[in-house]
Amino acid sequence: MSRVLRLGIAGLGIASDQVLPHIGAIADRVQLTAGADVQADAVRAFQARYPDAQGFASVEAMCRSADVDVIWVATPNDYHAEHAILAARHGKHVVCEKPMAISIEQCNDIIAAVNEHHVHYVQGHSKIYYAPLRKMREIIRSGALGRVTQISSWNYNDWLIRPVTEKEVMTSEGAGPVFRQGPHQVDIVRYLAGKRALSVRAQCGRHEAAYPQTESDYSAFVTFEDGVSANLNFFWKKDIQHN
Repeated sequence: MSRVLRLGIAGLGIASDQVLPHIGAIADRVQLTAGADVQADAVRAFQARYPDAQGFASVEAMCRSADVDVIWVATPNDYHAEHAILAARHGKHVVCEKPMAISIEQCNDIIAAVNEHHVHYVQGHSKIYYAPLRKMREIIRSGALGRVTQISSWNYNDWLIRPVTEKEVMTSEGAGPVFRQGPHQVDIVRYLAGKRALSVRAQCGRHEAAYPQTESDYSAFVTFEDGVSANLNFFWKKDIQHN
């Protein structure tokens, strides 16, 4: 019988709400044993919903628990590096929500900690598990349409004008469209290309006066091994209506 991994989730906000309801579907492989948040109300709500799991007032305290094998980092973006490194230093494997971190230096620090403490790290992307994308990858790999040489990805939505806090429209805090939307597009084109990225060139724009501390749009050009290239574009649309 394979080992059941004991999971602790760091951060009990919106991100964890999208993860926790699905843990039961893999109960033969993963057991939820802990959750941590600095908000006492969030911890109490977590324990009421999952009475068999422990609640902690800090990620560090949860990392010290002997009842946790894996930490799922679902804290705000600007804490991803701190909490992923903390988990690794305590010998816990790491699953981290996107983005990995908010700077190249932080990403390198995570990699160094994971290697030093001999734990596994998984980037918690989601889009590549969508059925249409998996079917696209299947068709590409079959060769039925010939060799793929170019990939184009366009995304336009109303993300910038959804109900958000002030921090959520500040790039310096790890928020804004580049950090919140960009990883999805990168994940998709990397998955479809099926190769290692070799170079990235990009430009971001700040053209919305109401949100001067974050981007309104971006464009990127990525090259992969075997000569595959990808264009990624994001811009926001003001007139999308919600019913």
